[in-house]
Amino acid sequence: MKKDYSSFPAIGITAYSDFYSMPEPMVWGDYWFKENLSREFRALGYPVDHSAPKILLHLFGEPIPAVPKQLYSILWIHSHPDWVEPGLLGHYKKIYCISQTFINKIKKMGFEAQFLMIPTNMRPKREEKIYDIVFVGNTKNNAMRKVIRDMGFSPYNIKIWGWGWRGLIPEKWYGGEYFENSLLSGLYSSARIVLNDHHEDMQREGFINPRILDVLASGGFVISDNVAGMDEFLDRSVATYNTPDELTKTIDRFIEDTRARDIMTARGQEIALRQSYRAACLEIIKHIESIFDKL
Repeated sequence: MKKDYSSFPAIGITAYSDFYSMPEPMVWGDYWFKENLSREFRALGYPVDHSAPKILLHLFGEPIPAVPKQLYSILWIHSHPDWVEPGLLGHYKKIYCISQTFINKIKKMGFEAQFLMIPTNMRPKREEKIYDIVFVGNTKNNAMRKVIRDMGFSPYNIKIWGWGWRGLIPEKWYGGEYFENSLLSGLYSSARIVLNDHHEDMQREGFINPRILDVLASGGFVISDNVAGMDEFLDRSVATYNTPDELTKTIDRFIEDTRARDIMTARGQEIALRQSYRAACLEIIKHIESIFDKL
């Protein structure tokens, strides 16, 4: 029987894509993070009101101008850990973080935090392999992303989607500025390899790019730069590299080794599919229930 949350305080969600108009918000990953959470809270019957909430859930990609003191504020740190400091953390009553490694640093700053990974809403697909290599992601300040720079020239069938790529890569690699979010599962499944990378501070502090979960849940295979804690969390289901030469060799190996790709993907897919939006929303609601009488 569905639980009645109608009397619970409305939750509002804010993300850094709320504050940017260029490029359009839909090209930012946290736009979909917010949209999917909002949709799942509503599906559970939990009230959502972004304009006049009683509870604020801040999806931290960067600080917001001011945290309203009259709201019960929850922080979910999913990127840019170098911007996290005690003065920021002190504005929030509850802190979630996607990095076990960084939670230890938060504790040293004098705050408690709970591990909660960014969920995925991607579902398994079985598509014909029409690409060798795919990358979906924006450039970094109109500059080449690390994994694409590390790959360098490649003879394989490559497609890249994201904002700012035109002119940085061979025209035949360019897929467009945007790939429809609802179709990403099919894209990831149709590639032999999906490339991924991380911002320097996220890699250092153990923040796994949620794109990895999206790819694995879809049935895709990922090659990424290494991140502390990723092998343990995803049971070594992601192929990793440290140098451009290693990346070239890793690509060459897995382009040909279908069996190894399938084994690693199946292992990662099982883990990724457990990271659902419903489970994340229920975890947050569980916390709200525990402090309901104090609101």
